[in-house]
Amino acid sequence: MSNRAVLWLFLCSVGLFGAPADSIPNNNEKAPPLAAPFPPQAQLLERARAANSDLYATLKSFICREEIERFKGNLKGSRTQPIDRVSANLSFENGTEHYSEILQNARSRQSFSDLAGAWSEGEFGTLLQQTGKLLETEPVSFIAFATLGGTETAIYHFSVSEDNSPWDLEVGLRHYRIPFTTDVWISAATGEIVKIGRKSSSVPVETRISEIDWDVSLSAVDLNGQSWLLPTVASYSVSYTESKRREWNQISFSNYRHYGSESTLRFSGF
Repeated sequence: MSNRAVLWLFLCSVGLFGAPADSIPNNNEKAPPLAAPFPPQAQLLERARAANSDLYATLKSFICREEIERFKGNLKGSRTQPIDRVSANLSFENGTEHYSEILQNARSRQSFSDLAGAWSEGEFGTLLQQTGKLLETEPVSFIAFATLGGTETAIYHFSVSEDNSPWDLEVGLRHYRIPFTTDVWISAATGEIVKIGRKSSSVPVETRISEIDWDVSLSAVDLNGQSWLLPTVASYSVSYTESKRREWNQISFSNYRHYGSESTLRFSGF
């Protein structure tokens, strides 16, 4: 695939997808001590399913600014080169992200599909929505307890086959439905999802892509005297083993506004 070939992720409607945070403890590491007892694993998973539904509904009430910094370099990470900076206004309506006022550096773009290179859509709400549905339909395994950004969490894992995958990869003019694995960090206190990590290492060989990694992290955002758990950072990475290179995007969400929070009704006298 040439350097100028367009590569992006397109999120299908099938089934209803930041900066990396703490990793899953390996066999030689112990999870941090817990400040309070965790609910039974099955009970916590049920709480997560309900809490994620509430979060999905909450996202529809917000708009924010998305900032994307794109990079390329070698797989070892010894050479890194910035590509550009992309920004857009973002809202989540009818189960889909909507982007407006898209800028690539200072140049206006009609859509992300105008960008050459690697880009993604769906980190704000679609990934959360898909994950919530897959937690209900796919076999889920408990992995470990871990502390993530000061929050005590339980990590759950599931795999999705190619046949059941809602993840559609488009390279050039071809579409590929790809299988993937997902790790989900769930707050032990609230059942809310605080991080999602999705990975695919089974990409068709003709794409020359060896692995795709995608994640989003949520944090408390204070707005109008209330605290909301909302997406704050995300990342998207594409690795090419044959050419020993990688393209990756660091994504942030900021300047949150609540629909109607600044609206005032005024009536004129007759």
